[in-house]
Amino acid sequence: MKRNSTRLITLIGIMTGLSFVLYYFELPVGFLFPQAAFLKIDFSDIPSILVSLSAGPAAGITIELFKNILHFIFLTKEPAASGEIANFAAGVAYLLPLALLARKKYSKRIIPAMICGTLLTTIAMGFVNYFITLTLYGIPANLRIPMIMTSFVPFNLLKGTILSVVTLLLYPRLKETLQRFSLKAIT
Repeated sequence: MKRNSTRLITLIGIMTGLSFVLYYFELPVGFLFPQAAFLKIDFSDIPSILVSLSAGPAAGITIELFKNILHFIFLTKEPAASGEIANFAAGVAYLLPLALLARKKYSKRIIPAMICGTLLTTIAMGFVNYFITLTLYGIPANLRIPMIMTSFVPFNLLKGTILSVVTLLLYPRLKETLQRFSLKAIT
């Protein structure tokens, strides 16, 4: 049992490091959403999504948490960790439906789970942006809803679609390797 849990902890550590490195490569998409020119797409959620599909949501959430703590310590430029809060909330909102719906029956449930994850992310980020991140940026309350509807909703739909496509391409190829580290630790 101890050896199996060590494997899972090692996998979480490696994937946290990979997520942190992927966080460096942010693609600005402000030209698509001029009202929120600070929006960027990154692929740092992919490792946590992959691990959550093989080891469960707790492992994926752990990777999201540690990645954002590291980003806050070493790279943050936003006020009061607003970027990290948003990234954590978006990552967790996306991976939860995948881990809960598609983990056991991947081939049958992955597409509905990805649609559900994208929609949950979009809804959750509406609340997170309204009550937390835009407040930290000092955006007045009367401007938040229009900004969310014109910028954040399309951005989260776009990001969810991109994450879904990348996950569909990577997970089938990495499934056996990830399960070798994670399923033995759980059973």
